Amino acid sequence: MESPLCIWTRPTAWSRRRRALPAAGAALLAVGLVGCSVVATPGSPSVPGARPASAGPVGYVACPTAVTPVELGTRTSEAPIPLPVDGTPPLGDFAVATSPDGRWAFVVTRSTPPGQAPTNVLVPIDLATQRAQTPIVLPGQGATRAVVVMHDGRTVLAASGTTIVPVDVATRAVGQPLDLGQGRTVAGMALSPVSPILYVLVPDGVVPVDTDTATAGAPIATGLTVSSVSSPHGLVVSADGATLYVAGQGPPDFGGQVVPVTVATGAVGPSTGFDRFGISDPAALALTPDGTELLVADSADNWIDVISMATFADPLNPAHLPGGAGSGTDHPTDIVTGPGTTGAFVVTGLGTVLPYDPVLQRFGRAIRVCSGASSMTTGGSQ
Repeated sequence: MESPLCIWTRPTAWSRRRRALPAAGAALLAVGLVGCSVVATPGSPSVPGARPASAGPVGYVACPTAVTPVELGTRTSEAPIPLPVDGTPPLGDFAVATSPDGRWAFVVTRSTPPGQAPTNVLVPIDLATQRAQTPIVLPGQGATRAVVVMHDGRTVLAASGTTIVPVDVATRAVGQPLDLGQGRTVAGMALSPVSPILYVLVPDGVVPVDTDTATAGAPIATGLTVSSVSSPHGLVVSADGATLYVAGQGPPDFGGQVVPVTVATGAVGPSTGFDRFGISDPAALALTPDGTELLVADSADNWIDVISMATFADPLNPAHLPGGAGSGTDHPTDIVTGPGTTGAFVVTGLGTVLPYDPVLQRFGRAIRVCSGASSMTTGGSQ
């Protein structure tokens, strides 16, 4: 029988190809745990079945009891996919991610059967059939605000309170949870594009986790508090894996800020902030595909803060979300960017997604999605 730790550490084609960690970056991580005596065969497909024909990029918006597909090119939504969960999780206490091949989506959330205690679960969604599968029960209690899929598509990492739980995609086996310690409830996760390092946002900073050894390193103190809005995108890694960007509120007036972290050294650079525009609470951030700008969803002022990498210390004027009935501008909770020129998409608090053109700084027509939307991913296709 395969050891639960093997779900973290199995040798895959991706892990053999990854770049070596810089010496200073590796020093941030603690000594690895013991290895596995049995490992899965590398290079095997994540799940069987034919991939759906391509009709352009699709985003997926997570709500308390459903996921709505959104066609990014045409800016239209499809029929919501019901989630087979009981009860209604707290708003924002759920997140969605898609597999690299666009065949599966995964929602981490909470289910409360009648007369029973709440249970944290991971719900796989077959995107070929647009059907959610039976939830996978996760160990642990507490918030379920983040989920990522590993680069090879074979393992999902789900937040469950202060723990990170690995789940094997093909077998639905749940691996050994990694507990980050008391008080470190997971508020967000971002996987490096070029290494096995997972960055985990917690109340006292960011914890780097080596997914090859299921080992947490020393926390990186950013000096920022986690946003009051639950969101899975309070941090993002640059495409080259060299810089981590973290959003939150910080001194002296606890206004909205973003700080860069040099991955190789763990050094936190000078912050940039938005106090001159008004009180801000950055709930989520995303990088434009070309890496030239950071887009920050401000839940306090209902705008998008724009940070140019060329003038990081001097953010551009914010782009105010449009008002009016049905526009869904109440407290944005997430922002993601689509592939190519599809632009960015802002999840609002009124059951809509707003397209946003970073070049023109202009919003498109609101797209109606499922009620209570708070998380979105743009990794799928049809």
